[in-house]
Amino acid sequence: MKKILVTGGAGFIGYHLANYLSAFPYEITIIDNLSRGRMDKEFQALISKNNVKYINADLTAKDYYVSLADRYDYIYHLAAINGTKYFYEKPQEVLRVNILSLMNLLEWIDNTKCGKFMFTSSSEAYAGTIQSFSDCRSFIPTKEDIPLVIDDVFNPRYSYGGSKLIGELLTINYCRTKAVPFSIVRYHNIYGPRMGFEHVIPEFCKRIYDKETPFDIFGGDETRAFCYVQDGVRATKLVMEASECDGEILHIGNSLEEIRIEDMAKKLLKIAGCQVPLRINPAPQGCVSRRCPDTSKLNSLTGYMPEINLEKGLRLTYDWYMEAFSEKRS
Repeated sequence: MKKILVTGGAGFIGYHLANYLSAFPYEITIIDNLSRGRMDKEFQALISKNNVKYINADLTAKDYYVSLADRYDYIYHLAAINGTKYFYEKPQEVLRVNILSLMNLLEWIDNTKCGKFMFTSSSEAYAGTIQSFSDCRSFIPTKEDIPLVIDDVFNPRYSYGGSKLIGELLTINYCRTKAVPFSIVRYHNIYGPRMGFEHVIPEFCKRIYDKETPFDIFGGDETRAFCYVQDGVRATKLVMEASECDGEILHIGNSLEEIRIEDMAKKLLKIAGCQVPLRINPAPQGCVSRRCPDTSKLNSLTGYMPEINLEKGLRLTYDWYMEAFSEKRS
């Protein structure tokens, strides 16, 4: 059985990835300190499986590695502080945790300890590019070779995007030096059940649950291409296990359904059966006006295509959050 390490496995994408992988004949080790992840009923069910082991450890401390196995076939590094709220409220911690945890892991691995390493980056790594170039239409849908730009180092929002940009540089150079095969994936607006309560779709769900009226939207004309989490983790596994993806950066997302935030809110309100007036407010400072990945490289190297459309994904997500709010899990 292949041995798999998933860092940040109690978090949103990390949990769904580990849960997906646990259905295969793999031995899964999850490492997470629960600073952002949750020891909820879903995670408890996951770590109770016979082929799943959980280690509670802080990746920013160097002594965690004594709990690890001698070698893993695949290491998926997802541990990070995410969520727009945290970018603004504690940017220094976002930078410290995201960069230091990756550096410690890269210092530990070599080609005897790791068959292949994956760093999970984000579209936020190039968020400043779209802001900095006047003719941004040529960059969207966005390919992997887009320049990575931080257009305003004083904007705390870029604490996350900056950490991912640095993470890509660290991964490429450490893994090349140590002869460790690697891939980098950039997630684009992955959403779904158990994604926390600080992102746009859970926030909309909470305000629907609270019967907010008028319904506030911050940046209604901004567009995103949302990708349901089960599609995202399926693509992640495909990239890891395809040798054609070694040494490559790939965009993971759903390029088929780019939508305005206002229209996404209307879809969600329709699913909820709510008819309330909308109040459109300016977008937060540094918010990217348009985001949609070009996933043609991912498709050509792995055959991946999204399977869950936005309508179905929003309904699944809405139903999960309504249950969570009724159980007061927020």
